[in-house]
Amino acid sequence: MATIPIFSPNIPFLGLIPGGLSPGRMLRIKGIINSHGERCHIHIQAGAAVNPRDDVPLHVSIRPNEHAIVRNSIQNQVVGPEERYGGCPIRYGESFDLLILAEASLYKLAINGNHFCTFAHRLPLHNARYISVSGGGVIYSIVSETDIPGSVPVNPYPQPPIVQHPTPYAPPIGFVPNAPPSSLPPPPPYTPLPTHPIGGGGGHYPGVGIYPPPPPPPQPGYPHHPPPGAHPPAVPFSVLFKEELQAKIEQM
Repeated sequence: MATIPIFSPNIPFLGLIPGGLSPGRMLRIKGIINSHGERCHIHIQAGAAVNPRDDVPLHVSIRPNEHAIVRNSIQNQVVGPEERYGGCPIRYGESFDLLILAEASLYKLAINGNHFCTFAHRLPLHNARYISVSGGGVIYSIVSETDIPGSVPVNPYPQPPIVQHPTPYAPPIGFVPNAPPSSLPPPPPYTPLPTHPIGGGGGHYPGVGIYPPPPPPPQPGYPHHPPPGAHPPAVPFSVLFKEELQAKIEQM
């Protein structure tokens, strides 16, 4: 039994994929289909048996006469539902370059450096250990990405670029938001005034907090009231009593 890489193999061909396929590993198959009506069948399978065939995680059938490249699987000798959308970019008499990329959940197929289709796993990927090629056509080479340095074309499925998200802003320690400008003068010092023994200070406002408070300023009287000082001073009661008593004595 042969082991890939291999060049110009006889058809039909069966070979071992060293280590099997794993996520991120690629197979590259180059060939040509010259005669009209011929098909090229590629089986990536779990074992070396071909009649009856062991389980096939991925079957690719190139059918230019049907304008289709059919994808399918085989499990316990039962062929699954086929997928054939996408047409057939491979033409009779033109060389083709088929790239099969294994990923964790599916296979990706590219033809001549352009993405063609995907095929979701129906069988475990670790079962993909052999490759079989049959039908018509000529195969130039079957290699994997690690067989010959530089033999595999640029991967049409590059990893997406890593996006660096900006670090959220964090104010420095001691930062005070909306701090007053340094050009403003400082407030005047606090100078409390004498207050009631149980009260608080009066601050910068005169008269505030003084106990007892100062009397209000005099207010002008109403027109029908005499102004302050118009009445004679009050006479003590004892003086009036003495004058009245003296007048009565003189009348007797």
